[in-house]
Amino acid sequence: MDNASNILKRLKEETAPLHKQIEKNEYAAAIMNNSLTMDKYEAYLIKFYGFVKPVEARLSGITDSAEGVLYESARNKSEWLERDLSALGLSEETLSRLPLCTDLPDVSTHAKALGCLYVLEGSTLGGQMIIRMLAKYLPVDPHVNGNYFNSYGDSTREHWKAFCSELEKAADRPEAEEEMIQAAKNTFRLLDRWFVEPEASQTTDTN
Repeated sequence: MDNASNILKRLKEETAPLHKQIEKNEYAAAIMNNSLTMDKYEAYLIKFYGFVKPVEARLSGITDSAEGVLYESARNKSEWLERDLSALGLSEETLSRLPLCTDLPDVSTHAKALGCLYVLEGSTLGGQMIIRMLAKYLPVDPHVNGNYFNSYGDSTREHWKAFCSELEKAADRPEAEEEMIQAAKNTFRLLDRWFVEPEASQTTDTN
């Protein structure tokens, strides 16, 4: 159907400026010019954790009944980040007190959840390039403290294709397609804001 065949093209094209903008943050820029330090690497992971952890908590209400790739996509990234940060020396208590973003994307419908996940899952593709770059000049091991960027490892592209197939199936009406696109755009905007101005939208989890 037309909606299904067009949704991936629209998502890529309409989020391209936002995708380009988020790659200008200080951490991404340091990765690209090979100047990232281990302290900055840890800080970058903490930033991701502060956004991903509460987003996954919101997604759980939508995806609890989901199966397969969607179920996995909505709940694995915070675990990867916890493994990495633990390997870098952060205690469980420290992890529990990291600042969490409260200005989060709306994932209240299945389509909106998929739009948000388009951004989070899409980052796994770039992560494969990042982990290779970092391993050249930093003590970052994909299976020890580089789980987040390594994501699904050799299965990353296969998993992305499976996710895209699920997304296409859900684009069965114009309203769903628009919800996906707006959610993806909003996720990019809020994540970029979190990287640049975290103090404006954070809380500390003391549980």
